[in-house]
Amino acid sequence: MKRCLITVLILFTQVILAFSQIDYPDSLQKTPNVIGGIYDRPYIFRLGGQIAIGGYAEMNSNFVREDGVEEGLSFEARRFNIFIYSAISDRVKLTSELEFEHGTEEIALETAIVDVQFHIALNLRAGVLLSPLGKFNIAHDSPRYDLIDRPLVSTEVIPATLSEVGVGFFGALFPTVYDRVSYELYLVNGLSDGVVGGSGEGTRIPMGKSEEAFAEDNNGSPAFTGRVALNPRFGGEIGLSFHTGFYNSYKFEGEQIDDKRRLTILALDGEYRWRRLKFRGEAALAKIDVPESLSEMFADQQKGFYGELGYTLLRRPLFNFQDASLTLVSRYDYIDLNDGEFTSTGQNIGDSVRRLTVGLSFRPTAETSIRLSYARNWQRDVFNNLAHTMNIQFGAATYF
Repeated sequence: MKRCLITVLILFTQVILAFSQIDYPDSLQKTPNVIGGIYDRPYIFRLGGQIAIGGYAEMNSNFVREDGVEEGLSFEARRFNIFIYSAISDRVKLTSELEFEHGTEEIALETAIVDVQFHIALNLRAGVLLSPLGKFNIAHDSPRYDLIDRPLVSTEVIPATLSEVGVGFFGALFPTVYDRVSYELYLVNGLSDGVVGGSGEGTRIPMGKSEEAFAEDNNGSPAFTGRVALNPRFGGEIGLSFHTGFYNSYKFEGEQIDDKRRLTILALDGEYRWRRLKFRGEAALAKIDVPESLSEMFADQQKGFYGELGYTLLRRPLFNFQDASLTLVSRYDYIDLNDGEFTSTGQNIGDSVRRLTVGLSFRPTAETSIRLSYARNWQRDVFNNLAHTMNIQFGAATYF
């Protein structure tokens, strides 16, 4: 397996080096970086010199009611993130992000990467990186979105925000004058045992995220992750991505103590803007090897998707803001965290959520969103018992 992987990487490198000899056309998107990703944040362009500091803040309120029982109104300091960027040289960059969630309840290093830029077609990246699993995981800053809560599929099936230590390559190719193809391919430490048994609710992929993974791989077998995206001539973006590797600790002091259990996630994402309309969406399918004795109650397959449509109601000077805009937005979410049937009865296993959200987003500037939203959830437990939840939210998110 390792020899095959090394051979593939060698062939891949040769192909990219061949492309690097091509003189690419001038393009507004002539960059190896993900459009809307970590290098498109506004703070980088504000300050001169080699170092820039910025971030974003997000605060909101919640009014929750579940099956007619109100939990009341509460306020939440959801996120305060700090970015540090340094242009060490023209072709060596460092960028990092430190995240504070719910005040100081959770403090985490989300990214800390060094990029060595050989050519637009071939660049090296190493450090604590955002796995390119779906577009949301690599471009999830709250001020970019018009709804407060993050998509379910992007946080429950794809465990965004998923940061992993690893190394790999990224770049962009131009098959025609008008079309752009970008890619990211990395070897990372991967997810860990918490995927199965990390919670009392069944298989939960986000529970596989572990602080220990920032220091070493729990099984000495790196995972492989990557994304290929097309920016076609008619606009928008379509991306296909994956993450695969063994998640369980199957070795102890060099001795194999368990079967190797693989976790594979495939994702498809897309976005497109036409005049005042903007669409974005993401879908994912996860396959998880679980012990046979834990089948049914612990899912071996999960899936989900979301689709979001926004319409800009107005874009003009308003309340002394010269670039103000107001957007009406709606999103539909669906996840099935145990996609299968009970062997004994043939009935569908539950553990699913459907959510419909509608909202308004007022932007006094492009970097700030003041948001009001209403969300309705239909949630089923493993045995298909249905619960209804309603949440009204008001909040603000801004870059600084």
